Amino acid sequence: MPVTNEPVYASQAQPWMAFYDPKYRNMPVPDCTAFEYVCRQNKGHLADIALNYYGVNISYATLIVNVKKTAAALRAAGVRKGDIMTAVSVMTPELIYLFYASDMVGATLNLVDPRYSPEGIHEYIEEAGSRMLICMNLFYDKCHQATRRTTVEKVLVFSPAESLGGAMKLAYTAANPDRNRYASNVMFWKQFMAAGKGASTASEPFDPNHSCVMVHTGGTTGSPKGVLLGDTSFNALAQQFAAYEVVFQRQQKLLNVMPPFIAYGYACGVHLPLSLGITVVIIPNLDPAELGKLVLKHKPAHMFGVPAHYQVLAADPKLKKKDLSFVLNFACGGDAISLGAEKTVNDFLASHNAPYALAKGYGMTEVCSAATAAAGTRNKPGTVGLPLPGTIVSIFEPGTETELPIGERGEICISGPCVMQGYYKKPEETAIILRKHADGRVWVHSGDIGYMDSEGYVFLDSRIKRIIIRHDGFKIFPSMIENVISKHPAVAGCSVVGCTDKDHVQGRLPLAYIVLKGNCDKKKKQIVRELRAMCADDLPEYVLPVGYKFIDKLPLTPVGKVDYLALEAQVTPQDY
Repeated sequence: MPVTNEPVYASQAQPWMAFYDPKYRNMPVPDCTAFEYVCRQNKGHLADIALNYYGVNISYATLIVNVKKTAAALRAAGVRKGDIMTAVSVMTPELIYLFYASDMVGATLNLVDPRYSPEGIHEYIEEAGSRMLICMNLFYDKCHQATRRTTVEKVLVFSPAESLGGAMKLAYTAANPDRNRYASNVMFWKQFMAAGKGASTASEPFDPNHSCVMVHTGGTTGSPKGVLLGDTSFNALAQQFAAYEVVFQRQQKLLNVMPPFIAYGYACGVHLPLSLGITVVIIPNLDPAELGKLVLKHKPAHMFGVPAHYQVLAADPKLKKKDLSFVLNFACGGDAISLGAEKTVNDFLASHNAPYALAKGYGMTEVCSAATAAAGTRNKPGTVGLPLPGTIVSIFEPGTETELPIGERGEICISGPCVMQGYYKKPEETAIILRKHADGRVWVHSGDIGYMDSEGYVFLDSRIKRIIIRHDGFKIFPSMIENVISKHPAVAGCSVVGCTDKDHVQGRLPLAYIVLKGNCDKKKKQIVRELRAMCADDLPEYVLPVGYKFIDKLPLTPVGKVDYLALEAQVTPQDY
């Protein structure tokens, strides 16, 4: 960008487009269903492997046939355009068939975390008014309880073994006998598919207003909401990531470790790779301790995970002296990663011959998971990347429509084709986050604070609700402190939360939770002295933590993010 004294605004200048091939500027989004886009993208490559499930390879041809058969089975079961089916499962080939098949028939898949209680699942069924519930047999008992006094008429049950090979299927069934007592309204997968013979396999006409899925999020206000995402969102995301063509190549492997009930899991873990001809290696229930073993076994070029995954890999003794030159795009999203942790992972990747640093991204459920990416050579330490081509990211005065010049800190807002259709039956909450500005664009007000540099790289500071506001009004961004503490050689992880200011009626102060490396032989008092000195050198006085508390591990949410609320709940007056 040319040097000028005039303020430069990202929405107009879009400096990040200098990094992309001109052909990716102003790309029209495919006007087709998500399934049709996968078919288009893989025409002529039908023998390529689409899915790998415990060693069973499923080609694109087989995937397409199975999706069409599943669509016919849904029609035979009475599913119609506009229906919302609730699905409670981990990732399996059947759930992927159902994702595309429900889209084909014009229905919506309401994806629910199987770890929820029967009461929680009940609430999501009630909200959607589902007539059909889909669940894995492992979760049938709680799902059966959840369906009482609901609109559910039929329950489709499938086993993790449906797509397994002969010997493995027999071994799984012998080791895991199904002892559920099923109600009369249950259909089993084979029965369901057989009933679809003769039903139509045609797709409903493409409808840009149709919702493929509903996924649930706390959003910027914290209350649970169903996010409606359409074909356009999924297709645009896949199309934009194709701009990283040096990194993404047909028939590479992607290790799918994220759950299906979050946008990140489906958009980046399934539809994106399938649209680019990549093989999705399905890991339905990841044990983090086994991640290194899985990486060595499958040699994936890609993985979309959270910071905790990569910190586990970097510390895994099984990977010591192993060649990881096949790793091209191990991407970190879902949560911020501190500078110290990023450096640890990057040093690990470089020492194991990986050609690129840790990839990163930033987004939210409301934009189908990703708005920026830092992958391949387009990367900088501390950044969450460049806006994807076709997506506009800019910084605004928090809570307003006043755009700030590049370089200034404020609320990160996002506009583009991946933006959600809205929150299900929550127009008031939709209006809070989706706002049409005077420029005619619809912007997502993220509730996150950050800034953009002159090249277009976005830097994330904190969620607005994570900001710690002192009694004097000064704002403290936890990431500022975490970036300093994480550089200490003894620190394996850290998180900063707010605690009550004992000396003032209002306001909060920062307290640091710290996890030490296993080989640390220093006394904790010495480490605290060193951390105090580091923070005093690198941070303003008003930002300094009032306490340092050592814990064995950071609590995580079900999808692997640091559970800041759980940490705040642990704070006691004796900690500072």
